[in-house]
Amino acid sequence: MGEVGPAFFIVMIDKIKEAIGPILKEEGVELVEMVYRREAGRMVLRLLIDREGGITLGDCTQLNQRLSIVLDEANVITERYVLEVGSPGMDRPFKIKRDYERAKGRLVRVMLSEAVAEKREHIGVLEEILEDSIKVNTNKRGIIEIPFDKITRARQEVDI
Repeated sequence: MGEVGPAFFIVMIDKIKEAIGPILKEEGVELVEMVYRREAGRMVLRLLIDREGGITLGDCTQLNQRLSIVLDEANVITERYVLEVGSPGMDRPFKIKRDYERAKGRLVRVMLSEAVAEKREHIGVLEEILEDSIKVNTNKRGIIEIPFDKITRARQEVDI
C-alpha cells in the first residue's frame, strides 16, 4: 500500500462511524473516542464507549463481537487489524464538554490554572454544567462555580 495522508484516515473514520453507528445506537452506547493506528507492528482500531450507568466487561466483549462482524461485512478496513472495545476508564481526563455531562452527579477532581474560591484544586460532586463553567459542590466551600477557561485538568474521582 502506498503513502496515505490524513484525508484517507478521515474518510475511513467516517465510514467506520457510519458502519457501527446503528449498533451503538441500538445498544444505547456512546462512542467516546476512536483511535486507528499502528501499535507494535500491527494496526489497532480502539473504540472507547460509555453509557448511562457505565459499561461492563461483558458489554465490551459483546459489542466487540457484533462490531467486528459489521466492520468485516462493510469492508471499510482492508488490511489486517485488531479491534479493541473498552470503556474510557474513570480516571481518564475530561476532554470535551460531553465528558463533564456524563459525570454529572459524580465526584470529580478539578485542577485550575489559577485559584477559584482560594484554591487551585477542588474535589466535589459535579452539580451543573453551564455554557462557560461548571458548578461543583464541595463539602467545605459549598457550591462553587468554575470557569472552563481556568480548568487545566478534570476527571472523575473514585468515590469510596
